Amino acid sequence: MKEKAIKIILPILGILLAFILILLSAGILWMYAIWGRNLTINDFLFQVGTLEGTGSEMVVKFILFALLPSLLLTAGLVFLVYFLKKKNIYRPVMGRIMVGTCGLVFWCVLIFAVKWLKVDDYFGFAGFRASAEGAYVPPEIVTIVPVQTVQTGGSENAEPGEWDYLQSFLASEMTPWEKNDSRDFVESYYIDPSTIDIVFPDKKRNLIFIYLESMEVTFADKGVGGAFDENVIKNLTLLSQENENFSGTYGADSMLDGGYAYNGGTWTMGAIFSSTSGLPLQTGGIERNEMNTQESFYPSITTLGDILEEQEYRQIFLIGSSAVFGGRKLYFQNHGDFEFRDLIWAKQSGHIPGGYYVWWGYEDQKLFEYARETLTELGEGDRPFNLTMLTVDTHMVGGYTCELCGDEFENSYSNVYACSDKQVSEFVDWIKQQDFYENTTIILMGDHPTMDGMYCRNIDPSYVRRVYTCIINAPVTPVRDAYRSYSTLDMLPTTLTAIGAMIPGGRLGLGTSLYTNQRTLTEELGYSAVSGSLSRYSSFLAELASIVPVDEFGNPMITNEDGSITIKYPDGSTSTMYPDGSQANLYIDGSQLLIAPDGTVTYVYPDGTATNEIPAGLLPTGETVQETVIP
Repeated sequence: MKEKAIKIILPILGILLAFILILLSAGILWMYAIWGRNLTINDFLFQVGTLEGTGSEMVVKFILFALLPSLLLTAGLVFLVYFLKKKNIYRPVMGRIMVGTCGLVFWCVLIFAVKWLKVDDYFGFAGFRASAEGAYVPPEIVTIVPVQTVQTGGSENAEPGEWDYLQSFLASEMTPWEKNDSRDFVESYYIDPSTIDIVFPDKKRNLIFIYLESMEVTFADKGVGGAFDENVIKNLTLLSQENENFSGTYGADSMLDGGYAYNGGTWTMGAIFSSTSGLPLQTGGIERNEMNTQESFYPSITTLGDILEEQEYRQIFLIGSSAVFGGRKLYFQNHGDFEFRDLIWAKQSGHIPGGYYVWWGYEDQKLFEYARETLTELGEGDRPFNLTMLTVDTHMVGGYTCELCGDEFENSYSNVYACSDKQVSEFVDWIKQQDFYENTTIILMGDHPTMDGMYCRNIDPSYVRRVYTCIINAPVTPVRDAYRSYSTLDMLPTTLTAIGAMIPGGRLGLGTSLYTNQRTLTEELGYSAVSGSLSRYSSFLAELASIVPVDEFGNPMITNEDGSITIKYPDGSTSTMYPDGSQANLYIDGSQLLIAPDGTVTYVYPDGTATNEIPAGLLPTGETVQETVIP
């Protein structure tokens, strides 16, 4: 009887194991197909942990392209087992099949980890691969363009000679990066903005910074530096060509340039952080989009928002979703004292009905409507302003098709991009017609490359994707006539220069102002070196972040000096667990619930007395404790 049971159970366990292994392999291939060849270990952990913006559609895709094929393959395996049993060759053949399956999965996981996720970069032992690439040689510095000959791309309304002093300042120095003795890559090159004497013009310029969700240079055609056969962002392409993208060329048919998105800047909050602080976002022991669980957001650093706040700018963050998500509200509250016009604001102000909700909140068609309203208000004020916006319709997977979207392309995602392209271009045209435009710089930047790998599956494997970049109506022009190699980290000093500020040395954070004659970190060290270095854990960033771990419900967990752990709840109550197994719950009215190591429970009133009457909800009905007095 026992032997018969074993004969039944073992094949079932074997098939179950085979299904798990097949599903693991299929899941890996599916993830690679969805998020593409640029997926790294940081991105992988993020996607597994949160699947930002995917919703039920991503679950359906996983079922169709990973789970269902795995079930079919397993069913085929069951049929094979049945066939082999009939032929009496079950044991030897099944053994070979299981060994082969395990070996295949092992190699699949190994290739996924090393080739795709680059875990060897993350842990710092990628020397065997890097050695084959050869030593990187920084590009030579090209001749500085004479100030008087640089015209294209500058402020359309600037008076002749008005900004010559700043143009001369930008061309005045060329200094190499100075690396300190730290073994931490970020600390080695970081320039603290608070230590730099940034000088603003007497008449401060306004700033409109628009983050374009998942917008890339990639989506332009190959003839202008994109990777697609047909350009799906025609208006944005022309806008960038006619203004500034740091390619060194201008006009129709000129090449586009854009910033690399390094690790720490490959999702929306990371991109906002990187481009305004000059640092990659590292979130320690919490998920990437859980910064809203913290009491502060990198409290000791100085960002673009801090610098503009000190210059008395009025700052507004406008988005079509909840500002709280990902820590965006916390970040802009801590760094710039921003006003927030998000989904909650739109409902409370009556712009949309209380129950309205599409995509992530409300669509970009409404966002640009509210942006016009907000800018009209800001333009009538007496303070310089910074309006920072974030679009959302082009978010993965497939984007949001609104009533303005056409059907020019077979791919619906391309139609969404084309729709966003048109809306942004029309919005910029509207801004140019406003009185405040003369003293306003506009920056358009893709927040990060799209996470929808299927959309980019047919591009050349050697093509390195970059975010879309365009600066409009800056008062100065770049002093280097060159195609720059840069990243979103360079946007902090570049943005400040674009609104007329002078930055001694031209560098802030890990970034370099692209208007200066200074090399960027990418130009100095090479893309591969910077990318690999920023993939690793940074103790310097961990110190700056001061991340407090959270429990499964997002409540902060604070480790105390005595080894105990305190959990802080939203209502202000706490629960502290001690190394000896005891626990103390402190409620907002000052009462306590004490649990001894042996399980004995004591309820303590705010006046220090304890009783066997335990309030309902704290302990199961009927449990009592001995009355005592706590000194």
